[in-house]
Amino acid sequence: MSIALKLTHDEPRLVYLALVYHLGRPGSELDPATKMPLEHGLREVKVALGGELESDSAIIELDDAQYRKLLSAVYGCVNELRVYHMRSGAESTSPRFTETARTLFPELAADHDAALDVAEAMMMLHRRIERAVHRAEEGQAAASEAQRSKPGGRWPFRRR
Repeated sequence: MSIALKLTHDEPRLVYLALVYHLGRPGSELDPATKMPLEHGLREVKVALGGELESDSAIIELDDAQYRKLLSAVYGCVNELRVYHMRSGAESTSPRFTETARTLFPELAADHDAALDVAEAMMMLHRRIERAVHRAEEGQAAASEAQRSKPGGRWPFRRR
């Protein structure tokens, strides 16, 4: 199943930060079974989204595996932001995370408490994405059920 998500306001920056976190983890783009690079990982999503960070909205397309990885990346990023707050703005162990966070959200450089606000926005984004995908799946299931229950185009009366 392919999913297209429209990101508005600060959501492209939030997703981009989550992708930076995800891609900074060793082995994040490797297939767990074969240990080979994934054919469709989140790196291509990050590259595509990078050019749209300053626009009012962005649309990203994900397959099912990318969707699950994105949700995991968002949770990991929330945890990293909480740690950033608790360590009073100390550098992250994830490469380029702190630098990217401070670039995308300049308020983090001035006040490490702002990390909790960004983490809260990240959690709200996670919930919004889950709800939107769930509604789309329900709509798709209802449409396929309606298609199955639709008469087969045959005349309803039989000859005897």
